[in-house]
Amino acid sequence: MSRIGPRDLYANYKPSPKMLEAVKAWEDSVKEEERKRHAARKAVADELLTATVERDGVEYPISHAAVAEHLPWTEPTVLTIAREYKVPGVRQRKKKPGDA
Repeated sequence: MSRIGPRDLYANYKPSPKMLEAVKAWEDSVKEEERKRHAARKAVADELLTATVERDGVEYPISHAAVAEHLPWTEPTVLTIAREYKVPGVRQRKKKPGDA
């Protein structure tokens, strides 16, 4: 059945302080989570830039897959973070003849 007339929004309703405080606390925690998530993503990017592994006495940069093994994120997410922070890839692609 369709409503006839305007919707009643109860103009005299006042939310309780308890509810407003709970919502405010939740909003604050969401902002804090966002800040911490960005800090964690930056730390992952820094790790990709600086971490190395030694094999046969030679230092090699660490791969996205190796870092992802220690994170709650998948390798594609780590790759996305690397792109977001402009971390160069470690894989050296074969150059086509004529490429400099």
